[in-house]
Amino acid sequence: MSDGRPRVWRFGVLRAVIVLVGLCLAARIVHIQILRHDHYRERARNQWAKQEQILPERGNLYDRNNRPLALSVTSWRVGVSADRVDRLGSVAALLSEVLGTDRTQLERRLRKARGAHAVVARGAALSPAQLTRLRGEPAVTLDEVRSRVYPLDGVGAALIGFYRADGPDDESATGFEYGLGSFLAGTRGQAWQLASAYPGRTLGQVVIESVHDGDHLVLTLDADLQEICDTELARSVAECGAIGGSVLILDPWTGDILAAASWPLLESRSVPCRDAAVWNNRNFNHSYEPGSVFKIFTTVSLLANAALDTATVFDCSDTSFDGFSIRNSDGHAYGDLNLMEAFTLSSNVYFARAVANLSAQEFYRDLCAFGFGQRTALPYPGQADGILKPPATWSRRSQATMAIGQELAVTPLQLGLALASVANGGWLYTPRIVREIGSHDGRSRRVCEPVRLRRVMPERLATLLRQAMARVVSEGTGVAARCDWISAGGKTGTGQKSRDGRGYTPGAFIASFGGLVPAERPRLVILTVLDEPEGIHHYAAESAVPLFARIVREIRRSSDWLTDVSSGNRTLAVAAPSDPVTVPDVLHLTTDRAVTRLRRLGFEPLGAEKGGVVVQQVPSPGSLCAAGGQVRLTVASQRGRGDAAPLCPDLVGLSNREIRTLAARLGVKLRIAGAGYVTQQRPQAGDVLGSDGIEVRMAVAWQ
Repeated sequence: MSDGRPRVWRFGVLRAVIVLVGLCLAARIVHIQILRHDHYRERARNQWAKQEQILPERGNLYDRNNRPLALSVTSWRVGVSADRVDRLGSVAALLSEVLGTDRTQLERRLRKARGAHAVVARGAALSPAQLTRLRGEPAVTLDEVRSRVYPLDGVGAALIGFYRADGPDDESATGFEYGLGSFLAGTRGQAWQLASAYPGRTLGQVVIESVHDGDHLVLTLDADLQEICDTELARSVAECGAIGGSVLILDPWTGDILAAASWPLLESRSVPCRDAAVWNNRNFNHSYEPGSVFKIFTTVSLLANAALDTATVFDCSDTSFDGFSIRNSDGHAYGDLNLMEAFTLSSNVYFARAVANLSAQEFYRDLCAFGFGQRTALPYPGQADGILKPPATWSRRSQATMAIGQELAVTPLQLGLALASVANGGWLYTPRIVREIGSHDGRSRRVCEPVRLRRVMPERLATLLRQAMARVVSEGTGVAARCDWISAGGKTGTGQKSRDGRGYTPGAFIASFGGLVPAERPRLVILTVLDEPEGIHHYAAESAVPLFARIVREIRRSSDWLTDVSSGNRTLAVAAPSDPVTVPDVLHLTTDRAVTRLRRLGFEPLGAEKGGVVVQQVPSPGSLCAAGGQVRLTVASQRGRGDAAPLCPDLVGLSNREIRTLAARLGVKLRIAGAGYVTQQRPQAGDVLGSDGIEVRMAVAWQ
């Protein structure tokens, strides 16, 4: 028999080894599970899950009539990982059916890819059902592409601005796209994207922080008025040889900004422009000496403080003051004038003498009450403050020169709001640009009410000023604004300009006209400004006033703002009410099918001139609208469908504004010769539209 001690010894060693290994494993488990728990949990999570941001969808911008100004459109980049294709024919058939492309060409492209990834469609508009079908094919890749589109193209570009996102943290914006970004942007969400053991496949995502899409905003802007102002301002700048200009239209009863045109203009967003000034709106970020327009507010201060009355007379031929001289325009020696006569003839001498009856503090206090020298609350980037120096810094002649609109500076917006107080009976409003704020899902909507800041003059004084402004148009420097169908009031201003800050530049003027229509109970305040018009056009009566008159005539011709003016009633004409009808859902339908569905229910579709797929509709699906109402469609083209080329519409007789709108909807280039109305076009109506676009010739009158 062998001794059992070696065996016992070996078992002892084995037990010791097992215990030691167990202790090591236990220690390792403690190290991993307790001491390094957070580290290894993070490593594991990175292997099977990835934290991603959920980007919100930016809110849309609409004008006061719900015409889309800026839209967020989601499209898809569709690709195929050729190395994962099991059956080439079935994948090609699926893509051909969903995208409307040729199956044979698809198969040829996928074979040429030789196992690499191939993009088969960029910017495809896909319905939820189409997305579900494509996601069911493992070889198909889908990348979401979000873009900002502007259906009215260059109309109001400096006002609306632009928004561009080159990445989640690389965004740029201008105009109200920037100023209203806190409403439009929304808030980002967070989610874990769960991976699977199969390449290219995921197990979905777990949302840890919900995303909140941006709000939709209905602005106070009227796109039709904006387009009128853009067109007429461009015409006046060209005719007068000006280097710049602006037009501002306000609703005096609410402070609503209805239109704000600024030169230089951006004619089309599709054409690169190196002049950054096209994105700066002069109505908000440019200040200038207003000249004689400012005599309106000097008159308010004089009468409100009982410094004179309308019968007070001064000798307006005496240009000598206390150590300085002030002359009337062109050296006119008017003799004795009372207040109304001096206002009509715009006598500098009268107002320079009259303001001496006011104390510096009284005059300064009244000008501050109108908001001069103070930035408004409008959410537009880069607003100017204007210039209004306190009395302690005034020279001996400051009060006299300020009374005639010199030695201070205003922005068109400040001046327009002050003019609105004359129009509405004496109330100063804060400028309003947003009428309604709606949630992205349409469940909530909030109206932004107008805000009165303060009363700046008694109602009887505002009535007197409107009468004085009407007299300027009927027999004074604003006679070019007279219309036989409506009364108008206003005040001209021809301000001198300084380029270097060391005195006025010879021959450099800013011509302006602040007008009200109708004069008795104004519905619109219209301020026109031209910067350095040439020759005789430097007089406001020869440039800014005719611009005002053309805008008023065009507003009457193509909008409801000045209808029924004889009654003095601000209520616009509306159709008799009818039973509401639910707007159908035509999203992701072709234009032909969308038009058929809308017309079957009595709606009139707009914006369906070019073929493609509907990516946006206003009003939204499910809204209740009167029968016979309009539904505006935004259409994205489907490339590769093999559809026939679009045909040229009949443009003869249309205005500049109308053909620009139509060309923007068709997505074609437009070349214009002349001004007025279309008399000739190429291609002819019914011919195929080519890559050269449309060329038209216009004349002032169309027969």
